[in-house]
Amino acid sequence: MHSIVSRCQALLLALAVLSIGGLASQAFAQVTPEAALEAAIGHFNRARQGDADQLEPAIAAFRVAPGNPALQPIYAVYRGSALTLAGKAAWMPWNKMKFTDQGLDSIDQALAALRPDHDRLLVQGTPASLVTRMVAAATFIAVPDGIFHRRVAGKTLLAELRRNPLLAAAPAGFRAELSAVEASLKEAEK
Repeated sequence: MHSIVSRCQALLLALAVLSIGGLASQAFAQVTPEAALEAAIGHFNRARQGDADQLEPAIAAFRVAPGNPALQPIYAVYRGSALTLAGKAAWMPWNKMKFTDQGLDSIDQALAALRPDHDRLLVQGTPASLVTRMVAAATFIAVPDGIFHRRVAGKTLLAELRRNPLLAAAPAGFRAELSAVEASLKEAEK
């Protein structure tokens, strides 16, 4: 009798887990690619502002293939920038170099993947081409220039962004961020 009761309990528990699992998979299925990107950018921004607990979720979020393949440069540039943050946070020098090199490689791939279509694809109201270049420029300026030699490339990207006619229609927040990155460049050059 005791074994029948425990089998029934096990069966009920299994049914409960399966039904909860089914609800969870439905919830995940309802996450749109735009919402996934927004969440990933949120993790990245919190990590960039110093929340170390957000770094791994940001890297993991940008490692998955985007729902829209046209977003690949955006995912690659954010993944690269997050990896450079991991390099900065790493304790061992070889890990600092490894993560930063991986991040810079990912950013280079993102820049190489940009096409004219990315001028029309909007990410948070800004053309994906501008976002990709901005994240790349900010990262290039932030990494130690004496080791990685990326400041000139960052400066070039910032100049390209300022000359880009799409900038005039970009949201004010994006233009303010561009000004902040330019200010950090001036500070780094002192």
